[in-house]
Amino acid sequence: MTNESLQQKDAPAPDEKASDTVEEAVEQHDKAHRYRTFAVGGILVVVVLALVSAFLWPGWALQPASNSSATASGKDTVVAVSPVALPNDATTLAKILPDSVGTYARGELKTTTTWDSSSPIEQYEVTYTSGDSQADITLTFAQWSTAAQATAQYDALRGALTAGTLASGKVHVSGQETGDYEIHADEADSTKSVVVWRNDTVVFEAKGPKSAVNSFYAGFPY
Repeated sequence: MTNESLQQKDAPAPDEKASDTVEEAVEQHDKAHRYRTFAVGGILVVVVLALVSAFLWPGWALQPASNSSATASGKDTVVAVSPVALPNDATTLAKILPDSVGTYARGELKTTTTWDSSSPIEQYEVTYTSGDSQADITLTFAQWSTAAQATAQYDALRGALTAGTLASGKVHVSGQETGDYEIHADEADSTKSVVVWRNDTVVFEAKGPKSAVNSFYAGFPY
């Protein structure tokens, strides 16, 4: 099958989504709880000190009230990144890349030799960015002449991921199974994860922050 017939994959089933999203939600909940506990404790200390001061420090509670105003010192920054245009001679495979996935915009498309040993027809690397280089997602993808060759490459990539599996499942196109995917922790960086997937004759590998990789995979159309 050629790249001209590569079809968009179906969205992952709800029960196949990565567990890191749940873990992060729990972590955020715990942080919020700790913050609330600290804040309440701080307020109680201030109230006690105020009462003690009012009754033990002469004149403290008799100070005249003064009006004060607080002004915001900054605004929430909205990151708007324009996608980098594909080359004029971009192949059919390269043209499957969306301009954006969620809040991530496509960067410059580059050819790569990363998977030369498995003799793909063509292979590329592209970075998707939200404007924060520390949160970039690097996508490597390539196409082979047959699904069997692509499967061999997918199996090799999956086998090399020795860190814990965060999620796995099947890739479907119009309800038909066309491949598999797995999301693993990045053993080189505990804050990141790696997702590899195969859609027929094309294999993809995306690396980036744990908080973004699962959403990137779910939002990537192929």
